[in-house]
Amino acid sequence: MLVVEARFMGPDLKRFVKALRGKDVKGAREQLEDIEKKLDLNDEFWRGYHLALRGMVAALESGDELTVIAQITGGKNSCELAQRLLQQAQERASRAFRPKDEQGFDTAWVDVLRFLVR
Repeated sequence: MLVVEARFMGPDLKRFVKALRGKDVKGAREQLEDIEKKLDLNDEFWRGYHLALRGMVAALESGDELTVIAQITGGKNSCELAQRLLQQAQERASRAFRPKDEQGFDTAWVDVLRFLVR
């Protein structure tokens, strides 16, 4: 998991999260495309990671205020919710017995939520 944190704590994910936070669909899509170029999508872990990021962008594109992304980027209790979700995602991502794609999925959420709770 340390490799994941080191690789995605840089400006690429910061700009992605900034776009999510600002509900900037075009910016989030562009940042996702930049991130995709750096992922090894032949690896199950990174496919899961990518799936989570794509899902975040799709939720933003939908405009549905009931999506998790909408709730943690704009609601009254968004910071509280993000912290709770971060804790849950960290717990799931750390379970070694889970399939690699699920670990990647949860790790992407951990990485994004860390930026959102700052």
